[in-house]
Amino acid sequence: MKVFQISLLVFAIFALSCKEEVVPFGPNHEKLVETLFSKNQSILEEFLKDNPKPDWKEFSESVKSLVSSDHPKLKTWGEQITSQIPSNVTDLESSYEKISKIQEILIQMKSEVPNQLKYNRFYCPMVDKSWLMTGKEVKNPYAPEMRDCGELMQ
Repeated sequence: MKVFQISLLVFAIFALSCKEEVVPFGPNHEKLVETLFSKNQSILEEFLKDNPKPDWKEFSESVKSLVSSDHPKLKTWGEQITSQIPSNVTDLESSYEKISKIQEILIQMKSEVPNQLKYNRFYCPMVDKSWLMTGKEVKNPYAPEMRDCGELMQ
């Protein structure tokens, strides 16, 4: 019985020591995320136009800033976003899918990085996609024929 208790104690200490260190987000990290959200807003506003021609350059630069930051979560998110940035900007259908995946990462960032209250999450059940934008008015970037389809999520 004593061997079992000692083994259990050693296992518990080992398990606790393997716990991932939580690195807090500082003001510089918050600013990087805020800049990325701003560039995301510009991309989504372009998709609201009749003939969208998104320019991913500034957005990509913001993502590179995340990847080169000193925060492990920001690096990971930046790498995930980098793999989703559309390479063929004229193929809108594949762009919508990639944007959707980017939005899911950004929504996760909004939930974990402090002071990102300017941006709201919206959801459209018709296309089953979410996005982040400023304001409270629904402006669906995924469905040109249904720009007002969706709802503000709390």
